[in-house]
Amino acid sequence: MFEHEPIFGKNVIETLSEGMYDNPMFLFREYVQNSTDAIDASIRQGTLKKGEGQIEITIDIDKRLLSFEDNGIGIAHNNVSKMLANIGDSQKDRNTDKGFRGIGRLGGLGYCQKVRFETSSKGEPIKSILEWDARNLHEILADKNEKINAGQLIKRITSTWEEKCPTESHFFIVSLINVNESSDELLDVEEVAKYLQMVAPVPFDYAKFPFIEKIEKFIRDEKLPSLHEYRLNINSDEIRKGYETPLAIDDNKTIDILDIVCRKVISGGETIGWYWFCISKFEGVLPKKCWQRNIRLRKANIQIGEADCLSNHPKRGQALWKEDRGNNYFLGEIHALDDNLIPNSRRDYFNQDMPCRRFEIALQSEFSGLYQLYHDASTVRSAYNLMRGASVAQKEYEIKEKKGDFFDSQERNKAQIKVQTALEKAEEAKKTIEKFQIKLNSGEKDAEPLAQVVDVYRNETREDRIHAFDPPARPKKGYTKDEIKKNVKDVLDTVFEVLNKMLPEDEAAPIREAIIKKVIGK
Repeated sequence: MFEHEPIFGKNVIETLSEGMYDNPMFLFREYVQNSTDAIDASIRQGTLKKGEGQIEITIDIDKRLLSFEDNGIGIAHNNVSKMLANIGDSQKDRNTDKGFRGIGRLGGLGYCQKVRFETSSKGEPIKSILEWDARNLHEILADKNEKINAGQLIKRITSTWEEKCPTESHFFIVSLINVNESSDELLDVEEVAKYLQMVAPVPFDYAKFPFIEKIEKFIRDEKLPSLHEYRLNINSDEIRKGYETPLAIDDNKTIDILDIVCRKVISGGETIGWYWFCISKFEGVLPKKCWQRNIRLRKANIQIGEADCLSNHPKRGQALWKEDRGNNYFLGEIHALDDNLIPNSRRDYFNQDMPCRRFEIALQSEFSGLYQLYHDASTVRSAYNLMRGASVAQKEYEIKEKKGDFFDSQERNKAQIKVQTALEKAEEAKKTIEKFQIKLNSGEKDAEPLAQVVDVYRNETREDRIHAFDPPARPKKGYTKDEIKKNVKDVLDTVFEVLNKMLPEDEAAPIREAIIKKVIGK
């Protein structure tokens, strides 16, 4: 019989507080997630009405203070120590709550000197405060001679006290006090806002993204769960999702979002998710500077992992895209609906189990269609570019011919060959576009988004006209003396001036004569 009482050593706390995540920005996701669960619980209890929940993040650079406050259900005084000092003993329901492991709140310990929790529930006249001494924690963890288990360590570095507060108040506040200098990114208001715009469960910005009604209609028509959305502020400024059009992809370049497409993710006849993605001209992959890029994975409208979570990763062992670059052509969201898709403890993906594998197989099928979409768009773009190139080559030839700007017959012949070659390529391009027109009329799944791309290129080349090319015959030996134009004479004057400066007259004279004979063809 196993009689030994297992002990969790102090290093468990280090793993859960400092070694859990790669990106310190995860703190914002974890604490916002806890706030949304508290708001949901308050709505279920009747303390709040839907839409009344509020999350306020305060970043004070001068004080090196970061705090999160919500008006959710709060924690009753008698439960504070149990809920905030115990680890991995969450009372949350994994089927209704977004966070349920009871470890996310420890994340702040790795980035500041103290983490303070303040809370009160409705009907209590007191505010309960529990504080973790992160600095003392690090000293104990670093001391090899300090033999202490996890429970003893928590007792040593935590302290509690109470303060009076209004009976009707209900809230929860997390404060990271004296944020470490090595964690300055947590105090960068602009970068934090960008992060939360793409990660947090906040509403879209109707003024910047005119496709929201299409998403809302899709959700209604398909009877899908409503999006979890919450009011979130940073230093009193409201945060909304960062999608917009035109989309800045570089310092001096933007692209237009033409439209969006909404689709369900189905496996075995069951809807296990849904997604939307943007249609653009698909001129190339979106660069890293475009911080909104990628189709991102979400559960309960909170992002799972980093932006490229659904891109191909060697560690996953299962490629979702036919090309590693595939996800970089798009921006959008995939919302997982299957209750059996459980985020792992790092919340950077789902637990690797059968529901996850089923989800991946369904995504592979969807992404295969998107792969074909951006490849077809590239083929169409190339075809229209060839037709435009032929039109430009024709116009350039005709202008030079009209002005008499060809230096000699050799230059004219080269220009004619260039035009003929461009026209031949344009003819093949025309056939390619005609083939795609058949595909667009077929009613295939990706026909509609591709049609919008084709329409853009067709409109851009509408003014480009190609007509029969029948250049007039010219003497092969060049121009007569009378055909030397003023601009040619100007060039000759410059050449002769240089010769006269660089060479003696007896050497320059025969060279000038040879050039003149060559130019006039005699």
